[in-house]
Amino acid sequence: MTDDHPELAGYEPVDRPRRPGRQRAMRIAVVLALAAMVLPIVLSTFSVATSTARSTCAAFATAAAGSTGGDLSTDAPFELFAAGGPGWQCYVTTENGSRHHLANFGLFPAAPRYGVGTPT
Repeated sequence: MTDDHPELAGYEPVDRPRRPGRQRAMRIAVVLALAAMVLPIVLSTFSVATSTARSTCAAFATAAAGSTGGDLSTDAPFELFAAGGPGWQCYVTTENGSRHHLANFGLFPAAPRYGVGTPT
């Protein structure tokens, strides 16, 4: 069998795509569709993590205060460059205004678990 094909006589291949405008539009549409599917999941996960970190921080502060009580305000921001690594940090602000780091909850905060037999 020979490599000579008479039907391809005169054909010269071109290195550029045939329809660059349509290809670009399709790529943009695909990227927008993927973003529209992923963004609600990311926002929902972040919202749940925020509320979990806040309630867990409040529970930790109440447990740490014990019977002393007092007026404690808590804050649970997400920090990328924290001392314990990236994640949700729990801070307690006391009555006199001093702010103390209480706990590092990591990237995915969870409700506090107390050991078996620990009074809650």
